[in-house]
Order: sequence, then C-alpha cells, then structure tokens
Amino acid sequence: MNVIEETIEATLDSNGQLRLTHQPRLPPGPVQVTIRVASADGPRRGLADVIREIRADQTARGFHGLTTEQLRQRAAELEAENDEYDRTMERLGALPPPGSGPT
Repeated sequence: MNVIEETIEATLDSNGQLRLTHQPRLPPGPVQVTIRVASADGPRRGLADVIREIRADQTARGFHGLTTEQLRQRAAELEAENDEYDRTMERLGALPPPGSGPT
C-alpha cells in the first residue's frame, strides 16, 4: 500500500473550519487529518535558554552545584576508579596490557 501524504499550511477558524493555503494535490477519496499548532507564538527556546531554566530551578530548590575543586576531586575519583577497573580487567585477561598492540 502506497502512503501518499501532503502537508498544507492552514488556518483554523473560530467555527472549527479550516482555510487551506492551497488545494490538496492528493487523489479524491478518504483521508486522515491531523491538526496541530504550526508554531508557538514568540521565539523558540535554544539550548542556552533550557540550561538557564534548569539552573534557575535547581537554585530555587536549594541546589547550588559543586565548586571547581569539588568537580576536580570527583573527576580524579572517577579516573582512579576507571584505572582500577582497567587493571582488574587486564589481570583477568579481558583487556590486553597497555602498549601491547594496536587499539
């Protein structure tokens, strides 16, 4: 079954009728119609807007984030955990030793 589809910009009147910007180019017969708002009023939110909203929400809930030193400490802890994991895998033979061949 071939699905033929066309998107047409339209305006929804207060009485529920649609005014299409142009005549559909589909063959006559039954169709399925989905109506959705074409665009919200105002500019779209960008990534920076979302990050600012998340930050404001966190601050409002009392979360103020980690300091630079706390972030560095956590990164060092993760690195140490990863190194220990790699050593364990090498010891078990699941990983080749560092520098033993192409990666």
